[in-house]
Amino acid sequence: KIGQNIKYDWQMLKKHGIDMTPCDDTMLLSYTLDGTSHSNSMDGLSELFLDHKPIKYEDVAGKGKNMVTFDKVDVDKALDYAAEDADITHRLHHIFKPRIAREKMSFVYEDIERPLVPVIGQMELHGIKVDPVVLKEMSADFGKKIIELEQIIQKEAGTEFNVGSPKQIGEILFDQMGLPGGKKTKTGQWSTDVGTLEKLSAQGHDIVTRILEWRGLSKLKSTYTDKLPAVVNPQTGRVHTSYNQAV
Repeated sequence: KIGQNIKYDWQMLKKHGIDMTPCDDTMLLSYTLDGTSHSNSMDGLSELFLDHKPIKYEDVAGKGKNMVTFDKVDVDKALDYAAEDADITHRLHHIFKPRIAREKMSFVYEDIERPLVPVIGQMELHGIKVDPVVLKEMSADFGKKIIELEQIIQKEAGTEFNVGSPKQIGEILFDQMGLPGGKKTKTGQWSTDVGTLEKLSAQGHDIVTRILEWRGLSKLKSTYTDKLPAVVNPQTGRVHTSYNQAV
């Protein structure tokens, strides 16, 4: 069975009790051979290797508020789109599969990349259990610590400023406080990236250590403890992550 990003097809069939094996994946064949030197999407591979621009999904299903699910697409349109997908994938397989042996990449593809497809597919279907109650408590705790750190940082700086603004942090640390090692970016602003701040923190500048801690907690709160509960699947109580091999 040959597919482009066949993990998706494997999952759809697995949900109905069908264990599809063995499989070849043109996306992973391309990735094994050429890495990320070019796009590994079907459209990108088709244009590069077949000199053919495929029908776009949005041309079939619409886009934005006018987009419909594929079962609502006119049968003639669906036919052309789906048949072209199958044809392109088959033609790409004829190009990539012989190269695997010829370029001595069989071990990487056969023993590493291909066996991972059902493993990762099953991981995604199974999902990751998260406890929204614990995450809510953590968010509240992070929120309190963030406010406390902001107050301490502003007190040490001797002025109120936006701790989340790299521009204002640069002005406080290098213009106002005169800390050493400051470098300006192409836009003329002081660089306050992690590397710069970690060097200053290692030199014993407490305000910088607290700014790094503030950033870390803010990132945890906004990216994880606040967001994860919103993506829990109500049927499973789990977060179903997407894992991409071809990156």
